[in-house]
Amino acid sequence: MFSFGWSEIALTVIVVIIVVGPKEIPNLLKQIGSFSKSLKKISRDFKNSLKELAEENDLKDVKKSISDLKNIKNDLDPTVDFKKEINSIKDTVGSEINSIKDTAGSLDKEIKEINSKEKNTDK
Repeated sequence: MFSFGWSEIALTVIVVIIVVGPKEIPNLLKQIGSFSKSLKKISRDFKNSLKELAEENDLKDVKKSISDLKNIKNDLDPTVDFKKEINSIKDTVGSEINSIKDTAGSLDKEIKEINSKEKNTDK
């Protein structure tokens, strides 16, 4: 993209010596060096933050894949649905048995009341 020949480089050095002056060239080179160091540090930090973001996204993808696998396992496991159905049936049967017991208890009370009324009327 940019190609510099020896003549362009020499012309640039001469212009820098004239503009900056020979006494200030070491200070200029130090400033350029510190500037390049700070640019490298900034670019390194930026790359590290991008890597961390990519790793976080990868971890999220892995966690999502694991949860998807667990869901698939639960969907394919017949014992899970079977256990749920058994518990549902137990609850339904239990409530029906309680209802029958209540009905039988009330019928028993009514029979006792009828028998006691008959005994009272027979006397």
